[in-house]
Amino acid sequence: MLRFVARAPAKVNLILSVGGLRPDGYHEIESLMAPLDLCDRVEVRLHPGRRGGVSCRVPGHPELDGDGNLAARAALALRRRLGRRDRCEIRIEKHVPVTAGLGGGSSDAAAALRCLARALGVRDRRLLEEVALSVGSDVPFFMGPGPAWVRGRGERLEPVELPRLVALLAHPRSPSLAIRAGDAYGWLDEARRGRPRPRRAIDRLRPFRSEMAANDLQEPCFARHPDLHGLARRLEVGGARAAIMSGSGPTVFGLFADRNAARAAMPAVAGMVAGGETVDVFIARILRRMPGVSPWKSPRSASSP
Repeated sequence: MLRFVARAPAKVNLILSVGGLRPDGYHEIESLMAPLDLCDRVEVRLHPGRRGGVSCRVPGHPELDGDGNLAARAALALRRRLGRRDRCEIRIEKHVPVTAGLGGGSSDAAAALRCLARALGVRDRRLLEEVALSVGSDVPFFMGPGPAWVRGRGERLEPVELPRLVALLAHPRSPSLAIRAGDAYGWLDEARRGRPRPRRAIDRLRPFRSEMAANDLQEPCFARHPDLHGLARRLEVGGARAAIMSGSGPTVFGLFADRNAARAAMPAVAGMVAGGETVDVFIARILRRMPGVSPWKSPRSASSP
């Protein structure tokens, strides 16, 4: 049995500019995406030569178990491309909130792909990128080296250096505030119908500054969920350099220079109620690069000299 583990980081969209519909039904996007040190833990066990399916377990989240999980779908897609039938077991420890606009499911899928590729000795980068895109639009980003401009449907990546920043994340628990990505894009299309789409000039060569943070999906989502707008305002009151929604939400985040500044702002949102339920708050540092894949070690062997 081969056993590998990887951390699967959350992400935030520091900038998200949404274009028109493509022939394939997806929207053209241009987004500055950054991974965070808020991570799931993904473990992949491969049994070479032993035929079987792909199983996926997510302790504490039975609704995410099974082959419908993006990580399982990624493993199945790679096996099909390679003509392999080896039994594969995936276990995910969730720390990234679910359906939050933070890319947790896509990141888990990328981590499973990276682990499985390591186990099978797959080095064909293009093949892995194609498999990643077939699973989800955000998955190629998590297969990349780190912060990047993401364009097209999500398949064109341009790595970028970012300043040291910390995000204070406010994630509403309430199911009434959960937003499907398809709904968010649909609301934006509806808001733009009958009027020219504003053009935002984005200079990708300029160093990112906090005041550049923006998200085209935010306005229509805030219009339908004023509580999210309230969270952004509270983060600004707490001293955030900028406060916007990540992706299709509903998580709202503020940008700070360091953890001390973010920690000082926590009382502004900690304990707040949105949609009738308490808001979960996290502090996360923006990563300069994606975490790697490691062979699994037992606690005993890991602590051995």
